[in-house]
Amino acid sequence: MSRKYFSALLLVTAVVGVLVLLLPGKTSRESALQKHHLLPELATRVNDIDYLHLSSSGGKTIVTLNRKGGKWLVAESSDYRADWTVIRQLLSDLAAAEIIEAKTSNPELYSRLGVEDTDGLNAQGTRIDFAEETGLPSLIVGNKAQGRAGQYVRLPGSAESLLIDRVLTVPADMLQWLDREIVDLQAGELVEISLTHADGEQVLLKKVSADDTDFQLQNIPAGREVKSKWAVNSIGGGMASLRLDAVVPESNIDWLDAIKISALTADGLQVSAKLVSTPDQHWISLNARAYEPARSDELAESGTQTPAATESIERAKQINERVTAWAYAIPQYKAEVLTRRMEDLLQPLKAD
Repeated sequence: MSRKYFSALLLVTAVVGVLVLLLPGKTSRESALQKHHLLPELATRVNDIDYLHLSSSGGKTIVTLNRKGGKWLVAESSDYRADWTVIRQLLSDLAAAEIIEAKTSNPELYSRLGVEDTDGLNAQGTRIDFAEETGLPSLIVGNKAQGRAGQYVRLPGSAESLLIDRVLTVPADMLQWLDREIVDLQAGELVEISLTHADGEQVLLKKVSADDTDFQLQNIPAGREVKSKWAVNSIGGGMASLRLDAVVPESNIDWLDAIKISALTADGLQVSAKLVSTPDQHWISLNARAYEPARSDELAESGTQTPAATESIERAKQINERVTAWAYAIPQYKAEVLTRRMEDLLQPLKAD
């Protein structure tokens, strides 16, 4: 190799070395944060967590969650069932969350990230507290990052705010932490529905066959006609995907003037309910039972149950485990169809 060529090579190598030194690289602080879990102790103890408290601005409680007997309960709703899917997602994300980088340590800039102390009345974030005995630190969950993935958080008592690699699902409304499903009786599976008002008036709907899609209004007064199939059939959807807006112990409600409701499925599941309206809510309570239509003498003697009956018995048990001793506030539109009277389903009387 010529001396001239070797000298040129040395020059190129030196220039490259200088450029490498000048390139912006990761600081030792950023490198130390890479692949570090936000709450490293949680990953190995997540299955032992049995208490969570979430609060917002001014220290106002959003929800208090306790696990008792293997079930998560909401303290602010008389220990009603919590939505396990929401809790599971939050705990899973907290256990897996990794720190991307450190952010501001200046308290005056916390509000830009939504990680200021939640004691303040204008705080934007949500504070998560674990049971003291776990030794796990509290966490303030701030804003989602703009223009990049992740979310800002800060450990109370720590000046440094952090950017983590995921967005945490932390509902700010207690209702969203409840298991809101009450019952789901689809119109297609029902064969009979009755609404009995406190004054004795009854609205009775039946299907001629279990394969029918339309209900037939019973006991239509002479000379009157049904307003529309939709008006009648809409009652059949009153207990489909029924979800709560609030829940209290059944004993908290005065049921004196309640409407009595009965819905029967083709396979022998009967759900009975009572519904009463207060100035600000419509409250319903339910119970279920299963019975099997008349069976052949051979089946009756053997005590054998048909598959449909077995399924209905199990379904009634599951419903009762969910709803017994509870009263549910339901949406206005559901209450409207479950409180209709005969006159609501008939064509108006013609003037003489």
